[in-house]
Amino acid sequence: MENISNKMAKGAVWMVAFKLIERSIGLISTIILARLLEPGDFGLVAMATAFLGLLMLLTSFSFDVVLIQKLNPDRHLYDTAWTFNVIFGCVLAFMLVIAAIPLAQFYNESRLEEILYVLAFSTLLGGFGNIGPVAFRKDLQFHKEFYFQLAKKLIGFTVCMSLAFTLRNYWALVWGTFAGNMMAVLLRQRNKIILSNCFYGEIV
Repeated sequence: MENISNKMAKGAVWMVAFKLIERSIGLISTIILARLLEPGDFGLVAMATAFLGLLMLLTSFSFDVVLIQKLNPDRHLYDTAWTFNVIFGCVLAFMLVIAAIPLAQFYNESRLEEILYVLAFSTLLGGFGNIGPVAFRKDLQFHKEFYFQLAKKLIGFTVCMSLAFTLRNYWALVWGTFAGNMMAVLLRQRNKIILSNCFYGEIV
């Protein structure tokens, strides 16, 4: 059996590889989008995502870290963590919805309202994602984490680029983010089936 040091070393390589690929995809995306979209499109989406990021920061309790630190977490702990993720996903979505009109009025930007509604829907669905993939990090299976994160990034990139060439507006950024989040939810559900000891997804 591989010792912890070897697993950590391999894990570091996988994560560094992902960061390099992620930054490369981000650079390519920025270069292309800078030619296809208006500067105002980036600012408009940044307003919405900045507010979402603030809400997520205020409600981030890192339940996955607790599961990783726990020596032998049972099904009840995973189900509890998943339940809290659902609750916070619903709360975040609700806060985005009720803040949509006031924020749009504050920034004097009516388009911001629709963007926040889409982000709210994405956040709501994301809260129901299976928490099972936390086992990748707990068991130091970073190659699975690599494929999981890369698939999410590539889907978001593909959708964003496709819409950027067709729509030529800020919706390419919004729906690209939405697609990446939905891919993460779908992959978590798939991993619920293929991972051993992954029962996670019951309200407690």
